Amino acid sequence: MVIVCDSCGRENEDEFKFCLGCGSELSAEESEPEQEGPQMVECPSCNSEVPGGFKFCGQCGGSLVDAPSASKSESETEDDPDTEPSITAGAQQAGAERLGELTVIRPDGTEGANIPLTSAGVIIGRDSEFDVLADDSFLSPRHAEIRYDDGRLTIRDLESLNGVFWRLRDDVKLQHGDLVRIGQELLEYQEFAKVNPVEPTPDRPDLHAHGSPDPGVWARLSLVGGPKVETKAFPIMGDGATIGREVGSVLFREDGFVSGKHAKIYREDGEVYLRDLGSSNGSYIRIRKQREISHGDLVLVGQQLLRVTLD
Repeated sequence: MVIVCDSCGRENEDEFKFCLGCGSELSAEESEPEQEGPQMVECPSCNSEVPGGFKFCGQCGGSLVDAPSASKSESETEDDPDTEPSITAGAQQAGAERLGELTVIRPDGTEGANIPLTSAGVIIGRDSEFDVLADDSFLSPRHAEIRYDDGRLTIRDLESLNGVFWRLRDDVKLQHGDLVRIGQELLEYQEFAKVNPVEPTPDRPDLHAHGSPDPGVWARLSLVGGPKVETKAFPIMGDGATIGREVGSVLFREDGFVSGKHAKIYREDGEVYLRDLGSSNGSYIRIRKQREISHGDLVLVGQQLLRVTLD
């Protein structure tokens, strides 16, 4: 028996409590009937229907600030003093210097709404001023903060539940407990000595836990299926491990977002590194507290993929 995830449509085994595809909670109970949808408005750029109250069109990313609603005429909308200003106008009113913008990248690779980056910084989360983020249940109310200090742009995790992930542009050093996103898989890197600290006895130095000889495992990747839930573990030994859909020692054959040969973990000069092997969808690592970001960086917050563009 399988349970189909209501959020992403992935099939999961019936004993799973969380979806392996997107992490949503699984339930075999029938969902409650949907409530009547919001009033729709027409996008002035592409003429698509968009729920009222949105600042940007979900199809083309165009501004909806000037789009007439069903209850107000076009002239009333333009003259209404209570009409909310656009995001860009709000930033200008604050007197902050514009630095660039964050662009929402949709699942099909097209560009969506733009969020301005200014010297005053920006808060990302469900409770932020940006409507494009309001309906993402994987975002914390105050999820992350982007700050500009001394010519450096940094993103800081505000102790969010699901974290902030940065797409690798070069090799990164791995530490015990680091979380990595490969396709739709969430993996935790664990040093084996810290996971299995059993020490061999003086008379049998070759014996470890359960009386098994040490095969040379020095780390492992655990597949995270939900909060404090590990569904599978992959040992890492020798020179390291290659992760992919078709080639490697850690395979995810059913994940179409994983490239045939996606990434690898290797040791060099006593340190452990993660390298992306030119994959189509990239490899992401969860930042610890904060990280400096630059032009062209991609960050994953909740279900939002954001590209950094600096002027």
